Amino acid sequence: MSSYADVTKLAGILSALREPWDHHGDDVAKYAVVLAQALGFSKQDVDLIAVGASLHDIGKLVLHEELLNLPRKLEEEEKSQLQQHTVLGWSIVESAGYDPVIQQIVRNHHERWDGRGYPDRLKGSEIPIWAQIVSVADVYSALISKRPYRDGFSHNFAQSFMQKGKTTQFDPRLVDIFFDKVKFRL
Repeated sequence: MSSYADVTKLAGILSALREPWDHHGDDVAKYAVVLAQALGFSKQDVDLIAVGASLHDIGKLVLHEELLNLPRKLEEEEKSQLQQHTVLGWSIVESAGYDPVIQQIVRNHHERWDGRGYPDRLKGSEIPIWAQIVSVADVYSALISKRPYRDGFSHNFAQSFMQKGKTTQFDPRLVDIFFDKVKFRL
């Protein structure tokens, strides 16, 4: 795995693509770390999850900036282009020699519990647990954060939305732990 300085530099480049007020990568890492700790992961695994969460959207570096900052919901073709960020990001971290845990997080953080995610359409326990953890953290952060096309939603809205996604988008156990234990420790 590359040094912490390399990770920080890559995460900083990704953050620079976003608005200055948007701390999505940092927030996803913070939420993912607390969730991983609540699940009893070792310090080494928690550290890998933190790096993977920080880099989960690294593939967006090679997408057109306009696509990332559209002030409206994406059309189907645009969604398909954006979904490529997982495979592009995986290629970046795989080529750089990052740990397989980090590679799986970057590639699989948009997989869904019901198998309708991307890029590999993994289902249930086929999805690496660290990617599932980052998925929960990513969706929560995305919901409560302002986007070019909408204001951020409240914590209560995000919780309700994610509770409805149990067994379809998320492992129900992870959502329960996130809202029962993790959110209140942040």
